[in-house]
Amino acid sequence: MRAMQWMMALLALSLSGGAWAAALGLPESTARIGYAAGVSRLTVDDPAGPAETAINAQPLTLIYTDLLSGKLRYWVEGYYFPTTLDASTTDIGQDISRIGAQLALQRNVQWRQWSPWLGLGIDVSRNSFTHRHTADSDGFLLNSYADRSATAFGISAHLVNEWALTRDWDISAKLGQVFAVSGGMNETSLSVGVLYRY
Repeated sequence: MRAMQWMMALLALSLSGGAWAAALGLPESTARIGYAAGVSRLTVDDPAGPAETAINAQPLTLIYTDLLSGKLRYWVEGYYFPTTLDASTTDIGQDISRIGAQLALQRNVQWRQWSPWLGLGIDVSRNSFTHRHTADSDGFLLNSYADRSATAFGISAHLVNEWALTRDWDISAKLGQVFAVSGGMNETSLSVGVLYRY
């Protein structure tokens, strides 16, 4: 029982770290962690032929961000999502699994009452392409292709806006575009998440 009380006290103390820092005259933490989910429009440049553009869910994105100066901060994301591209007589259908990370520098800009963060950075992902095939109009297999995997590099440009819920919790919305440099993965995405200052 006493161990549970100590654990609850430590949890309460850790969640009120910003208040303690302010009371002691220490600088408040500007680091934040978060989670986001959203949708994306993914285009794949398959070496064996054309593939359809897919709209898919992005269920898992983890975020870490911290200020570098008053209007400049860095933004780190780790993400994972699977998607499926449908096959046709010309388009190569396939199952895709992506795991990757983004590292960006963001600048806060002021426009009237709006104060978004504009970001530019890099996107690196490891992608697995399985069950690659084409199919006829009735869904029967025409051609099959070997599974492949590739590391994709891209330039990430995005806009992030945030709304305060409480002193330590914010809601965020992000609109992003990844331009492929290698690996053939172009993506437009929209996500909503929560950020916590700890």
